[in-house]
Amino acid sequence: MRSEILSQENNVVSIKLEFEASEFAQGVEKAIKDLSTKVNIAGFRKGHVPRKVMEMRFGRQAIYAEAIEAMLPDAIEQIVKDYDLDLIDEPHVSIEKMEEGSPVDVRLTFEVSPEVVLPEVSAVTVHRPVASVADEIVSGTIEDIRAQNAEHSPVENVPVAENHVVDIEYHTVVLLDEGKQERHGPDSTTLDLGQPSVRTEIRDALLGAKKGESRTADVQVEENYQDPKVAGRTVRYELTVNEIKEKVLPEMTPDFFKKILRSDCETEELFREEIKKRILEKIASEIQGKAEFDALQGISDLSQLTVPETLISRQMTAMKKEDEENIKKSRNMSLEEMLSEASTTMEEYEKNIREQAETIVRRSLVLDKVADEMGITVEKEDFEAEMQTLASSYKIDAQRLVEGLFKDEKRLMEIANRIKYKKTMKAIMNTVQIDETEPAAEEKPAE
Repeated sequence: MRSEILSQENNVVSIKLEFEASEFAQGVEKAIKDLSTKVNIAGFRKGHVPRKVMEMRFGRQAIYAEAIEAMLPDAIEQIVKDYDLDLIDEPHVSIEKMEEGSPVDVRLTFEVSPEVVLPEVSAVTVHRPVASVADEIVSGTIEDIRAQNAEHSPVENVPVAENHVVDIEYHTVVLLDEGKQERHGPDSTTLDLGQPSVRTEIRDALLGAKKGESRTADVQVEENYQDPKVAGRTVRYELTVNEIKEKVLPEMTPDFFKKILRSDCETEELFREEIKKRILEKIASEIQGKAEFDALQGISDLSQLTVPETLISRQMTAMKKEDEENIKKSRNMSLEEMLSEASTTMEEYEKNIREQAETIVRRSLVLDKVADEMGITVEKEDFEAEMQTLASSYKIDAQRLVEGLFKDEKRLMEIANRIKYKKTMKAIMNTVQIDETEPAAEEKPAE
């Protein structure tokens, strides 16, 4: 077997493969032998059918094709190894010459990962401000925690106020065209009027009402509301107050601190310090995550490469499938129905996800190139550390987790890829320039 590169354009490589006449002859004999063991021909035992009979039964060209089909996998594997090809799709095979007594010529076209030219990673600057939290944010968080853990105590002979929790019974009336109505209910629910999720119209209607009193609230539903039956219409809520409750905040005691922190804490000062620490950790994690994204995006934007259409199409297919499954699960409708409801065409949808897919694939190719140039690999100790972390999260024995994962090759690959991603991003963040200055006041995002 001999091979040579015929051409290479962008990420497409064409290679000529030549099987020597003797190799092909052996392949043909093996193909005849294999076929003869699979067919029943009167007068002959399986595996002992003469070649002439087999040629009459299947045809000479069909036998040749069977021989080449059996010979190609090993040959392609060797070519991929010899030329160090990083395939992104199955090769295209074209038989240019095939007859016994002469070499067989095969043209193989491989689509490989594109060349990626990275910028100087150390020249990329990423903004990562130092995490900080104001005292008023800590105080507000503590009050929110107390409110979430408050007890609701019924009150009598007082009107509904903004700090109350109310149990209500209500009817829903959808106002249709030509004065028609669609009525539903009664239903019941509990509303904490201090929560921003409560519609302003409903809160305003209930304020000042007493137990047993009824009020009406008209709500104008948004045009893009998920239920087309009520989208853009007015919905009238007929509300009856069944119970009015006030929130009794828990005392700032060691028992309350332990309930929230899940560890002993004796003083309010220590509790406040721990809450502040946890807020800072969350903010720092979010800042780090954004900085990592910005670093990779910055490197990707400055890199030179042509993103293969094959990979874009593959990513689009995966994204579309995920959208279809999520829409079916959450709204029990098809993607086409959802797009129609949103007045969006399939062409517009596919154009949008194509742009997203190309960005995702580009970043992935750049990340792989960075990992390659920085020599990032997944070692045994990396995997063991990840297993220990996962076992701790799931509260199971690490060895038991490993034994389970080794039965799931796909899951194992996902973990290995996640470890490699973490190591690569850590290396990137250790290489890029970090700007930790606070943004100017007009550049700061709203809280």
